[in-house]
Amino acid sequence: MEPGRRKRADSSGDEVDDCRRKRTAEVKVATVDRLMRGLSYQGGTSIELKLENLSYLLRNEISPELRKHILQLLITCVGNHPGQASAYATFVGLLNIVNFEFAFECLAFMMQKLHETICNRDWFKVRGVVHFLVDLYNCHVVTSSSLLNFLAGFVKECENVTDADDEVDSVPQTRRDWLAYCVLSAIPLIGKDLQGKAGFERLMLTLQIYIKKRSTLPTAALCIWRDSKHRDYLELLWQRVDGLRREHWAEPEHQLIPRPYLAFDEALSIGPLHCLRDFKVAPHEHKCPYPPPRVSFCLFPYDTGDEHRELPHPLRIERHLLEVQIQDILKSFHLERRICADNLLAYAATKTQLAVYHCIVEVILSDMLHLPASEWININYGALLVELCKRQPEKVPRVVDHVALILFDRMDSMSVACFDRLVNWLSYHLSNFGFAFYWDKWGHSLRSSIVPSATNLQPKAVFLRELLKKCVRLSYPERIAQILPEFLAGFLPRTPIPHFKFVDETLPGAMLSKNLLETMRNKQSCPEMISTLINGTTGIAPLLKINVLTQNCLHLGSKSFSHTFAILCKYHSVFKELTAGESEKQHAILNGIFEVWVDSEQFRLVVSERLVRMKVIEPRCIVSWIFGPLMRKELTKMYIWELLHSTVRQVKRVQKQNEVIDVDCPSGTNYAVRGILLDIVNRFVKALSAAPEEHEGSEEHYWFHWVLGRLQETLFLYADDYKNISCKLHKITEEADLRESVSKTMKGFLTFVRA
Repeated sequence: MEPGRRKRADSSGDEVDDCRRKRTAEVKVATVDRLMRGLSYQGGTSIELKLENLSYLLRNEISPELRKHILQLLITCVGNHPGQASAYATFVGLLNIVNFEFAFECLAFMMQKLHETICNRDWFKVRGVVHFLVDLYNCHVVTSSSLLNFLAGFVKECENVTDADDEVDSVPQTRRDWLAYCVLSAIPLIGKDLQGKAGFERLMLTLQIYIKKRSTLPTAALCIWRDSKHRDYLELLWQRVDGLRREHWAEPEHQLIPRPYLAFDEALSIGPLHCLRDFKVAPHEHKCPYPPPRVSFCLFPYDTGDEHRELPHPLRIERHLLEVQIQDILKSFHLERRICADNLLAYAATKTQLAVYHCIVEVILSDMLHLPASEWININYGALLVELCKRQPEKVPRVVDHVALILFDRMDSMSVACFDRLVNWLSYHLSNFGFAFYWDKWGHSLRSSIVPSATNLQPKAVFLRELLKKCVRLSYPERIAQILPEFLAGFLPRTPIPHFKFVDETLPGAMLSKNLLETMRNKQSCPEMISTLINGTTGIAPLLKINVLTQNCLHLGSKSFSHTFAILCKYHSVFKELTAGESEKQHAILNGIFEVWVDSEQFRLVVSERLVRMKVIEPRCIVSWIFGPLMRKELTKMYIWELLHSTVRQVKRVQKQNEVIDVDCPSGTNYAVRGILLDIVNRFVKALSAAPEEHEGSEEHYWFHWVLGRLQETLFLYADDYKNISCKLHKITEEADLRESVSKTMKGFLTFVRA
């Protein structure tokens, strides 16, 4: 008995030891996970202390499971938070001191992941990995010669570029631009240590020649303001880096280059050096998308700020470093506005001598107004700015108000392609703060000739009208009227009251309308009864019958959108029977909508959208209606373009559904989208060509300006689709009777998409 009992006791003790070891390992993995992810967040414990804790935790042997977990965390954190690449490079440097084999494994793993991220077209992550590898040199992990060979290989394609005037080769410039940007943006990290080395000077010469030879024409169409020259972003970065070189690579002020490894310099210096293996960038693949060209965006002069805080000069490397740190935080945390705001404010707190709040707002608005399109939806930027204002109410709201005044002052020269985004953002922002704003300042900045009349098409007048329409949508008319100064009251939209014209019994169709109303109000009413009544009525034209039915439905459903949708759905079959796919009859429905809701753009938009989704009105009829003679004056209003783009999106949705079904004819599914987009461009060109050429400042001049801007906006919104039919667009630009400004806009777009 005794030996058996002893054996069972020993077995139980082993199980306890195994469980304890397993729990210890799990706790260690969880702790390492928390500490490594913590290197990505601004504020709280210092980066140096976090690194010390990590290195202490991993000072002993690392298990295979923990190694695998660390490697996966490394690529995730470096890829998602490139601004903190130096912290992770320091972490690997500290590992290299006690476990050089695992440090080499980290190095090989990251090189492999760099190749994979390029193949997967994850360009944001590519830059993070490149900066991580460059910072490994600063952490005494890799040799200078192998690093320079790696960087030279990374930009090798830039050596083969032809002059801008020569024939374009098969590799797009956007690919070379991004490769050059990844390396050029990392140069300030190592310039001071590597200056004078032959490999480094050759690398700088390669970049200099490439910047000089590359074409900047693709960025000409991306200017947000017509009255100022926007610098190409890569060219501007070169000027900033070259300025740093002329200053003999003096360390940028305010510790804008994070260098946590300096705190461990003595310890890192004893670690063994590794060589980066030869690296070849994966070749270009046909139709592979690359980050598009960008232009600089500068709202504030460099001396902007308060309490002795200033922004760095636009040509200083400090401005780039400040902007890119903010951009990295935005990209990393934009889906979590609270976490993003916390990180931005924590970063601002570390740079008390700079006007960081101004730069944060400028970078956010730069991304929001970016051409050809913003990276995220408008509310993403709006929600973040609201969160920043609430968390830092003493400083951020003042900056946002200042920005709004600047943008309004520059409205006359702003690209129409940015107009809707600005109106949507500002109306949303004001709705979160009770619509309190410097309305008086805006009103007094208007020229005396600007009147609130709907025929006044001056940019500031149009902006005010559209902004107030959006504010009314987000609130109610009486509320906005109370807040607005009396001299701006004329810009308010009219009260949305339905107009049912058949109350006048002398009008043609009034009797049919009366009979229809009686039948439709009857609880026993059904579509068959209405159809019989309409078809049995003689002496009335088919188009008038459709108009009568439309007006009756909208009149009965005028209490709300829900009532309107319910009655339209009830008589859906009647509308389908009466229109029978004919454009003229579908236009009659639209006529009825616009007559009843003449005072409500929102109802016109929403009801028209609904009928398109119900397939009562075909998308092509919406396009022909919008560009028809009756709608000419409406082309300067936002809602009409919301309707157009909503219609195109509906066509795209239908196409996406058909792609699953029509597998035998993939080109056929694209026909509808390409057809409607080409029709839109042709109608734009026709409308603009028919417009009379008037002197600057006239109503016709402003009308042409707005519609031409809408053409550019449409081309940008569907850039990928229009790229596929660029040959047809090119033929349009060669037409002899095409106006020069229209041709210039289309050629600028074609140059952009072919970059």
